[in-house]
This record gives sequence, C-alpha cells and structure tokens, in this order.
Amino acid sequence: MPDPQQNSYPLLADFTAALTTSTFGKWQELVDDYAHRAELAGECRRLADLAFFGQDAAARTHLHDVLAVVYAHEFSQSASRNPDQDPQPILRDVTSILENAVLDNEFRQVPEELLSGYPTGEKEYVRWLKALIQDHPASAHPMYSEHLANSATVEDIRFLLAQETSLDPRFDDILAVMQLGATGAEKMEIAANYWDEMGNGDFADVHTTLFSQCLTSIGVDQDYVESNLLLVAKECGNISAGLALSRRHYLRAIGYFGVTEFLAPRRFRQLVTAWDRLGLPPEGKVYHDIHINIDAQHAAGWYKNVIGPVVERDPAAGREVALGTFVRLNTSAHYLDRVLDACLKQPQPA
Repeated sequence: MPDPQQNSYPLLADFTAALTTSTFGKWQELVDDYAHRAELAGECRRLADLAFFGQDAAARTHLHDVLAVVYAHEFSQSASRNPDQDPQPILRDVTSILENAVLDNEFRQVPEELLSGYPTGEKEYVRWLKALIQDHPASAHPMYSEHLANSATVEDIRFLLAQETSLDPRFDDILAVMQLGATGAEKMEIAANYWDEMGNGDFADVHTTLFSQCLTSIGVDQDYVESNLLLVAKECGNISAGLALSRRHYLRAIGYFGVTEFLAPRRFRQLVTAWDRLGLPPEGKVYHDIHINIDAQHAAGWYKNVIGPVVERDPAAGREVALGTFVRLNTSAHYLDRVLDACLKQPQPA
C-alpha cells in the first residue's frame, strides 16, 4: 500500500527512491541542483517540526522510515556498484536535518542536573555511572524480569526478537566503525568486542549468523519482521546508527552502547529461562546463551578500558558519556514498555 505521507513530501519520496534506482547522470543532476536541494531540505525541516513539535505520529513514522532507508544504504555495499555516483551531498542534506531532530528530541528529555556534578576520577566516575544505570527503570524492566521469566508465550518471544532485528544484526558493523581514531586500551577493548562478534574467526560462531539461526528456529522471517516491527524498534535502530556513524557523537556513543553491554547479560539470561520453559529448539538459544558471559566480560572491559580512561583524560567528556547513557536508558525503557504492552494485548493460547 502506498505511503500517504509520500504525497506530502514528494521530494523525500524521490530521494529515497533515487538511492537505489537513479542512474549516475540523474543523481549528479540532483546533486548539482542547489535549488532542488534547498527545497528538499525545507521538506525535511517541515517533517521534523511536525514530528517532534507538532507531535504528529504519522510524520514521526515517516521520518524514521526515511532514516531507516538512509542507514540501510550506509551500512551496505550497494554504493560500490556505482563508484562514480556520489550521493553524500544530498545524503548529508537529508540526514543532518532528520538525524539532528531525532537526537535533539532525546537530548531534551535528559535533565541537565543528571549530567553534572559527576566525579572526574576514572574509577569514581564509572561507579557513579553504573549506579545511575542500576537505578533507572530500564535496568530491571518487567518485560524481562517478570513477563519473560514467568508468563511469556512463544509468540511473545517471536514478537520481541522481531523488534531486536533493528540493532542486533548490525552491532558488529557498529563496533567496526566505532574503532576509528581510538588508540591503546580503548581501541583494543572495542576490537576485542568486535572479534567476539566475529565468532573469533569462525563463521559458524559469528553473532549475526547465530542471531539468524535464532530467528529461523522459531519461524521469524523477513515478512514477519516487516509485519510486526514497532515504530519504537525502528527509532532505537536509527538512534543507534546515528550515534555510531557520526564521529562527533563518539563520546555519547560509548555511553549509549555501554548500557547495551551492561544490561544484556541479565536480560538474555531471562530470555533463555523463558526459552527453556517453553521447550523451544536448543539451537535457537545459542546466540543469547553465549552473550550471558561474553557481554558481562565486555561490559566490565568497556567501563574499565573505554569510558573510564576517556573521562580521566578529559573530564568534560563525562557529560557527553552520561548523556549517551541516559538516551539509551530512556529509549530502552520506552521501547520495552511498548513491546510489553503489545505482548499483553496478544490473544493467549487456549
């Protein structure tokens, strides 16, 4: 069914289509047409204002659909098929406006008092930050601590895993790009995390392979994902991509993904408990099972070798790391609220 929003934003519709269908000549024509680019930027601003200041749900959905197309392009090798076609000028026009609107909306929701008054010593800062994470509602969300552990159905698990496709299959690439410019123990920690994602050199153990195996074992295919993916899942995926791809957000990104590593072990343990309770195929739980121990190690290393040294080196960085931390906590809590609500509304088996 055509997206009715495309009629309101025809230049954005042409832009997303052009990413995959335009010839070099047509794309270069668009890049060189500065009047067209100005009109396209105006459409982006109008969409962003309606989405976040006008509180228009349809506009917000459309904005994230556009960003999802952009990030899918950025994380793919599709551009290599047209090496003389440079989409970056227009990609930057669109992405900077929509991405900034999304991130600014998240930043506004973090009170400034939570980002100041932190200790600047390496160990003290890490203890302070971990305490904030533990106190946040996302830390022990009832979606995991209660629903999964006690009453989730097979369909609930299928539904949850469909939402997780917005980040998990891309996490190895996120770690790859985050290493750029890092040095010493900081780079080695991110690299070690990446190498684990790569199955330590064994393709059968690559985490994206294992995640795909998990989905297949309970019948979650692309059609199921597309039919069930919630807007909040797409939002989390877009925020993750935006923070990782933009080098200026590096400090925020290490705070953001530190939360992911810190909370994964307990969440995955609860998912594995539900998996076993429901008697699901054992090969399907390998992905989550191995992360219970691996992510506990990576979380400790991430705070010790990445976040702590960064703040010790530049105390002002502590604010940005904390900001990224709270963005992840807030979006995770909101995401799990919506997933749990959807699970509770699903028909229960007889």
